[in-house]
Amino acid sequence: MKRYLLIIIPLIFLGGFTFYQVPNHFYAENTETTCLEDSLLFVRVIVAGDAMCHSPQITHAKMEENRYDFSDCYKYLVDILDNGDLNIINFETTLAGAPYSGYPNFCAPDEFALSLRDAGFNFFLLANNHCADKGTKGTALTIEKMKQFNIETTGTFLNDDERDTLYPAIVEKNGITMALLNYTYGTNGLTVNKPVIINHLDDTAQIKIDLENAKLKGADIILVFLHWGIEYQQTPSSKQKEQAQFIFKNGADIIIGSHPHVIQPVEYYNYDSEDVTKTKLIYWSLGNFISNQRQLNTDGGIMASFTIVKNKNSLQTHIENHTHIPYWVYRNTEISPGYFVLPTEHSSIDSICATFSSADKEAFLLFKNNTQKLLQEK
Repeated sequence: MKRYLLIIIPLIFLGGFTFYQVPNHFYAENTETTCLEDSLLFVRVIVAGDAMCHSPQITHAKMEENRYDFSDCYKYLVDILDNGDLNIINFETTLAGAPYSGYPNFCAPDEFALSLRDAGFNFFLLANNHCADKGTKGTALTIEKMKQFNIETTGTFLNDDERDTLYPAIVEKNGITMALLNYTYGTNGLTVNKPVIINHLDDTAQIKIDLENAKLKGADIILVFLHWGIEYQQTPSSKQKEQAQFIFKNGADIIIGSHPHVIQPVEYYNYDSEDVTKTKLIYWSLGNFISNQRQLNTDGGIMASFTIVKNKNSLQTHIENHTHIPYWVYRNTEISPGYFVLPTEHSSIDSICATFSSADKEAFLLFKNNTQKLLQEK
């Protein structure tokens, strides 16, 4: 079965790399390989953006005796996450213990992480601009608690030995070996002291070594997660484009971004390497996953969804069935826990919207329409 790329519309040409808009239908590398279905292995990957915990979220999730329950925030995602083999979330807060706090120095109750785990997210990204909000102790305690909760993570480490051993993170599922790498542009000017380590995006020499080590560890595919870009800007910056070129050129197969708190385009680009045309997929920014932010375009985001396919005979791996799943964060503080991640195409969306106030319905439709326009859905 031949595989084809659909709808090639040039957007940007930069330094030998051409970026294209990705339709919300299908993605796969060009291949002339003919293969039988039983020779293929599959892993479904779902990735969500910024999981933030502002003070109002903490307040409305509080139960008696200082307990917190965020579980219903994700009740509309059950069917989606149940279909993922690897469900990844950018965890943009710390677990440094009480007293809890929101912006500008985030510290969430442990239940915030546990609710995400129980909802179906089985891998957390920790390198972001708020991972040092509670200092060295807070960063270390977050790592230690994730281990205690049996949550796999990457991006921050307790010491050099741990990074050397655990990075790049190698995840094996359904016979496919994936390398996961995670970096942040910075930590809002805050620092952590040795031995704790945070992966920084400006350390290009180390990134190049990390990508090479991912290959040496036998990764079938390399996924890189970057906390980057300019907040509230829906187009990627020139700096993002430069960084993407460097990371793809050094071996990454897909880049997925976070931090701007709004959605940025989903694109692919082609380039020639050793006389072979390759195609790489990039989600510039997934936007917010859950937060208290309500300004224009920050009250929702998209989840990346794609299938990694490996041919057992040729050992070639590619990405197909690429799509994105838009969702809006419905805030109703009269119902605990007050915040609900609502896929815009949920099977019950009409009946749910019927309960909205006129202001909520207007905000929902504005987010949905803006997202469709940005991602060029028809």
